[in-house]
Amino acid sequence: MSVASLFINTDRYSLTAEAGQQLHAEFVKQRCIKLEKFYQGTALTLLQQEVERLAEKAIRRDFQMTETHETPRRLSTLNGEIIDQYSTLVPSLYKDANLLTFLSAIVGEQLYTVTDPGEDYVLNILEQQDDTHGAHIDTYAYTLITAIKTPEEGAGGCLEVIPNNSDPLAFDKMPESIISLCVNPGDCVLLAASSSIHRVTPLIKPSQRIVIASALSNGQTLEQVSYSSEKLYGNKVSN
Repeated sequence: MSVASLFINTDRYSLTAEAGQQLHAEFVKQRCIKLEKFYQGTALTLLQQEVERLAEKAIRRDFQMTETHETPRRLSTLNGEIIDQYSTLVPSLYKDANLLTFLSAIVGEQLYTVTDPGEDYVLNILEQQDDTHGAHIDTYAYTLITAIKTPEEGAGGCLEVIPNNSDPLAFDKMPESIISLCVNPGDCVLLAASSSIHRVTPLIKPSQRIVIASALSNGQTLEQVSYSSEKLYGNKVSN
């Protein structure tokens, strides 16, 4: 049985290749797409309860990532290795064949789960003022971001993307090209993460932004190992 079909809002998203193909043109244009109300109702509540329980085990990070022009990482994280010890729901959704079929059709190529236990599916948590996930591209081709809790309107913590650009300085150089994606709990964003620079804007005041970030590979990135896995998602704090 497809676990995803029990949790995802299938009245809105049928999790078929045909349904995914209808969203392909929008994805190609922006290299990202917001899937509004992907989870709703009781299913969303159950997922939130599961993730909030996991979030209690997250590790606080505060450093600058050398590999991305010293952009900041001020957040708490939890890697897939720890998630596997305490959850069956998050891994089951990640590996669901129907969901992969749907997402593959959106991007227009076959997607695969990744084997890196540090960065296959992770929790990213912003909650303190000035928390941010600075500008970066990912090692793996795509990322599915699932919003569990989101800051109140005007508190910051929005995803920003510049399509088809890998320069961390592009946000200053090309502000007119920024796509801003503020989400609500239950929304997802599918992003061409290895080819489009992206960041999460700083929190203006204490609030909480909890997301599941699920790495998805294409054929070209399947065998790669993430540069940020140990620093951002290792079981020890990076300095």
